[in-house]
Amino acid sequence: MIGDLRLHGSLGFMEFFVHVSGPEAKNTYFYEETRESMRFFSRGNEFVLDPVSVSYKGTGGSFCEYMFGVEKSLKDLVKKEVLNRLVMFGAYFDRAERLLFTNDTSGTESFDKIFLQGHAVRNYFFFVSSDYREEVKKRQREILGSAGKFLKRTALLSEDRDSVLVEKLAKALKEPNSTIFLFKLVHKNNRAYYEAFRDMYFRNKGMGDEEDLYLSQLASRLGVDYYQQERMKIDIMYRHPENKPIADQHRDILISASKGPLEPSEVARLARLKTLRIRHKIPGVLFDTLDNMLLRGKKIQELEEADYLKEARSILENLFFKDPSFKAHIIKEDIVRLVRARHRAYKEGDVGFEQMLLDIGRACDETSKDMGDYALLEELSSIITYFDRYDHVQASMSQLAFMQEMNLSEEFLRSLIGNKTEFEDLEKGFFGEVFVKDLLSNKYVTNYGKRKIKAISAGMEKVVTGDASLRDVIAELRMIADEERLYWEVHGALKEKLRSFYPHLESREGRDEIRADIERELASKGIAMKVPEKFFSKAFLDLKKESFYINHLLPVIIKTTDTRLREDFITNSGLDRFYIENIERKYFEERGLDVFLLELLKEGRQTIQD
Repeated sequence: MIGDLRLHGSLGFMEFFVHVSGPEAKNTYFYEETRESMRFFSRGNEFVLDPVSVSYKGTGGSFCEYMFGVEKSLKDLVKKEVLNRLVMFGAYFDRAERLLFTNDTSGTESFDKIFLQGHAVRNYFFFVSSDYREEVKKRQREILGSAGKFLKRTALLSEDRDSVLVEKLAKALKEPNSTIFLFKLVHKNNRAYYEAFRDMYFRNKGMGDEEDLYLSQLASRLGVDYYQQERMKIDIMYRHPENKPIADQHRDILISASKGPLEPSEVARLARLKTLRIRHKIPGVLFDTLDNMLLRGKKIQELEEADYLKEARSILENLFFKDPSFKAHIIKEDIVRLVRARHRAYKEGDVGFEQMLLDIGRACDETSKDMGDYALLEELSSIITYFDRYDHVQASMSQLAFMQEMNLSEEFLRSLIGNKTEFEDLEKGFFGEVFVKDLLSNKYVTNYGKRKIKAISAGMEKVVTGDASLRDVIAELRMIADEERLYWEVHGALKEKLRSFYPHLESREGRDEIRADIERELASKGIAMKVPEKFFSKAFLDLKKESFYINHLLPVIIKTTDTRLREDFITNSGLDRFYIENIERKYFEERGLDVFLLELLKEGRQTIQD
């Protein structure tokens, strides 16, 4: 006996799948097809597909998986188990956020709106056919009560397990005499872009110039607008198994803070957490998106827009929505201002720039569609290219400064030089101002990190003037990286020896003996055959400084809360701030001290309240 039916078809760029499950599935008269539309019907329910829109009426609704970064109610956002957006026909929220039902369940939605406000790739509609004879609004409330929790929390949407989805939905409804009609709408062009970006990003957790060019051409060929591209990129980057846990941890901190006004110290700790994402190669846009969703309603965020954001917004609005003859005279100057604004937002952890850019992108897309002129989108894309260049260079230089291990290749350096040339063409000295100066003054950049930044900055100049080759510069960077790696190997081995051989190390003979012992250990591991005297001496001196700080200075700093004494030691000792903060954290953990006190010391508080 027939229990389920599945239909598949397409209308232009939209592909549809229909699942019918229940007693009425055996009825062959539940749909009719014309050259321009598909109509499905059953007991007062109707669902019509035409080339540009969907029309519906009856008992049911629509649902889709939440994309990362889309507009989401706070109630759904704070519940980790809520994965999907659910809309019941004829229902709406009033100003008091109360859900109200009406008997008017009919409506029409364009495909553009469905895939813009819902999921960019796939969205679902459903109706429940039954012998129900009371008011429609009462029926809608009952369906929501029995199946709403399942529809909002099921992970079957992302897994594309539609047959199981229908089965589980029927089980949740607990109505064996009712028939479920499930409609899945798939945007074929968006799906092709989504899958292409996902495959490329998941392969290397990043995108090269060739991949960027391919995706740009693909988006142009498929007609995928900029706003949809950004939505899909953010969603895919979030879903990477290495990114998701860290982004979720950041989200959890923000959710905790959402229960009350954020204190400046909380904001500072969140900003500090963002700096750590560089070591994990987490795209900054994931953090910025979470901040925008969860912090924008906080009192501390209810400030006037910063001047540099106002200037950036004004430039973009002038470029795209006002006199086109004026922008041609100021385009290069304005791009410099826009990139400076992007850099300012990056340094301050300000999510306003990304939000402003999305606003402009959306408005530009809507204007282009209304006017039927897509020149505005092309002009926006040309400026977005500079922001992409900025993000690429900022990520590359930051990784070089903060990470010990990274892939140093001639292709990497050639790409960096190409971007440097583009920025220098805008304004001489612009590259050094934006990408080098701040890193060299960043207190969290290690000594080896600063050496690498200076080396690559000078090396690129030599390559451009013909005084050095790409291979020469890469060789110098690898030499610094090798030195850094060897130093920390020696440092770690010597630190272990100090626990039992410290008195012996006071003599030259004792140190030579320990150095020879460390050489044998490193050689057996295939790390190095020799330990240069300068590495051993530096590691020995640094460990003595560390010992003095932990055993003598830090207890005094904690007792007196003299943060100036702490800052003087960090500045004059030559030890890396990251390393000192790590040994401080370990000191607090081993002694069961309140880590909040450590956070206050880092923030430079002169007094700590009990």
